[in-house]
Amino acid sequence: MTTAAIEAPLDVRAVWRRWRFPIVVLVLAFVAAIALAAVENAPPQRPLDPRDASPVGARALAELLGQRGVSVAPSASVPTSLTNTTVFVPDPQSLTVAELAGLNASDADLVVVSPLARELDALGLDARIAGQVAERTVTPSCSLAAANVAGDIRFAGIAYDAGTSMTSCYSTGRGAGLLAMRSVGQSVVVVGSARLWTNARLGDNGDAALALSLLSTHPRLVWLLPKPPTASPSDRDHKGLFSLLPSRLLWALLQLLIVVLVVAAWRARRFGPVVGEALPVVVPAAETVRGRARLMRAARARDTAAAELRTAAVRRLGDALALGPDAPPPAVVAAVAERTGRRADEIDSLLFGADPHDDTELVSLAAALDHLESTTKGRR
Repeated sequence: MTTAAIEAPLDVRAVWRRWRFPIVVLVLAFVAAIALAAVENAPPQRPLDPRDASPVGARALAELLGQRGVSVAPSASVPTSLTNTTVFVPDPQSLTVAELAGLNASDADLVVVSPLARELDALGLDARIAGQVAERTVTPSCSLAAANVAGDIRFAGIAYDAGTSMTSCYSTGRGAGLLAMRSVGQSVVVVGSARLWTNARLGDNGDAALALSLLSTHPRLVWLLPKPPTASPSDRDHKGLFSLLPSRLLWALLQLLIVVLVVAAWRARRFGPVVGEALPVVVPAAETVRGRARLMRAARARDTAAAELRTAAVRRLGDALALGPDAPPPAVVAAVAERTGRRADEIDSLLFGADPHDDTELVSLAAALDHLESTTKGRR
């Protein structure tokens, strides 16, 4: 009896078990895309940006300066004309050395927030970084008029050690929080804390009074807008991804790679030739046939099933007609047609014809082949 594969009804639960992981991944990716889009469209927070009303922005300070008659001019680059102007530099790390030197050579008064060693050298200041200072209340303790008017402030940031050419204010115990230098036609003020200018901290102690005193010395204030962290100046060395990783992490990854290679070599060892062993159980031929039929049905491999049926039928017909295992198809067709009395083209279409298009044609083919074998073997 010939085994045939038939169409099974759609199993919704089996389909869900097969596709649930890709569907869950797609849903999570869609949700993540929506979340990222929402974050991207959220109002940006730019530290010390005069247009930003968030806690880290400085819109409140800009509004207070405007009320005092100071024209605040936000600028993304250093202007060429700076006569009778105060320039506020909240993000000096984003400027090139040439831009900082140009500001130092201008006639504008400069107020610079938290410069590092590179910026101090570019501005020609006789100062160096003393260290980081946690938030605390500090007193002026200097002769600078703006500091004395403001009084105590809440300071947190970088403290500096300065030479005799600069006035040091707001001693933190590790250095001064504010440095001031007056030269011919220009003054430069360095403030080590960016927090006292923000919307959230402007009302603490004398923070607002100090900021207004430093930034309102001229009727025009050029506010250099802070740049994103990724927009570093062109004259600064750009660090790659691997240079940002800790060195110990790279060594750990190298050790992990060595361990993986050793384990792979250990597991891949071959102890002598492959040894063939008998199966622990005997599998009936009928179960093998049914198993293959189920696999073909699941894969909808009607062409493979039809080829298997035809190959087995041709082999059995060749044995019954004493044609041998290597008989060509025309010889098999001619011998079967002569034995059964059927047309040769009908026999050729049945044994070597086109593949069935659906399960009904596959079942019909199996029945026709079975009938042809019975007819051929019955006529001696």
